[in-house]
Amino acid sequence: MKLVIVGKGGQGVIFFSRMIAHAAIKKGFSVRSTEIKGMAKKGGTVEIQMKINEGMSGVVRRGTAQMVVLLSEDLLYYAKTFGDRVFTFTREEIDNALNSVSARYVNTFLLGVFVKKTDFFKCEDFINILDEENKKSFIKGCEYVQSSAGNSSKTGD
Repeated sequence: MKLVIVGKGGQGVIFFSRMIAHAAIKKGFSVRSTEIKGMAKKGGTVEIQMKINEGMSGVVRRGTAQMVVLLSEDLLYYAKTFGDRVFTFTREEIDNALNSVSARYVNTFLLGVFVKKTDFFKCEDFINILDEENKKSFIKGCEYVQSSAGNSSKTGD
């Protein structure tokens, strides 16, 4: 799987990617990744390119990503250069996250939403690798998709 995760500094992009890598490794997959941090400060663009069970390098060539995860909608133009399957979070999902958990844990709520909406991982793959607060937030994200119209995230075009 070729995956690109893009967001802004302070959103937990690196943590998000490390949790995916950790879960993949626990499932026996090889993981290669690169971190690209523009303006390495809060608000600067952060991009993680990741290959799970593919190749010797973590670099994902433009146009070849099987999935692009956006943690910031205003970076849509940027993410689309990597691939056509762009996974964004709806305003409703983000608002629900902010209403359900401390702002500090929104990224793990969204990780739960992401995992629940993809076929590659199961929520159970992450339970033992998260601390208690992150685990609570992650489970709320998984439950959000099960119990609501949480199936409305955008992919494609």
